[in-house]
Amino acid sequence: MRILVVEDEARVLRFLEESLRHEGHLVSACRRLSEAKDLVASSVEPFEAILLDRMIHGEDSITLLPLVREHQPLAKILVLSALNSVDEKARALDAGADDYLSKPFSLVELTARLRALGRRSSPDPRTAKLELGGLSLDPLAHVVEVAGRRIDLSQKEYLLLQTLLQRPGQVYNRFQLLDRVWNSQFDIESNVVEVTVRNLRRKLESEPCRVVISSRRNVGYWIEGT
Repeated sequence: MRILVVEDEARVLRFLEESLRHEGHLVSACRRLSEAKDLVASSVEPFEAILLDRMIHGEDSITLLPLVREHQPLAKILVLSALNSVDEKARALDAGADDYLSKPFSLVELTARLRALGRRSSPDPRTAKLELGGLSLDPLAHVVEVAGRRIDLSQKEYLLLQTLLQRPGQVYNRFQLLDRVWNSQFDIESNVVEVTVRNLRRKLESEPCRVVISSRRNVGYWIEGT
């Protein structure tokens, strides 16, 4: 499970990092709410769970929840807090948290709650139909359509389009695309990304859809509806 831990106490943060990694999880960690917001908004790989200390340097971390729901909709949020009144728990759950664990807590209970959150049914983003500007991509059928008509794409063009459509507006640099679409099997000096983007653009421009693949030199590529 890919987990983000947000905790301002260094000792607790280190304990959680080490313990969760020992359990086989991939862990990102931060001690400030501003860092957490940046990670939630910019992370290319989605978080599956977020462990969130209730108070971060005097700031109420509940304010982070709307951003999580916007950018990490599949992430399960487990609030950790010394504020253990019924009203505080209800406020966190009503704001969008999935679970609440009072401090001090045992590692056994924490990992059990994470396993329980992981078992909760969530739509698989890899199988969800993607739509933008009259264009649709169905991962289950492996079909791309505009106005009901299929578009013939190569395997790499399809994977590139799928990657971009998963997060419209998200900028991907060429190294991220090489990793996601080509599994880093190509020389990073190759122009394979540029050629594939050019071919995909040409095919999309010939269709009556309102989709544009934009780019900026030395920055990256992104897709947007017009």
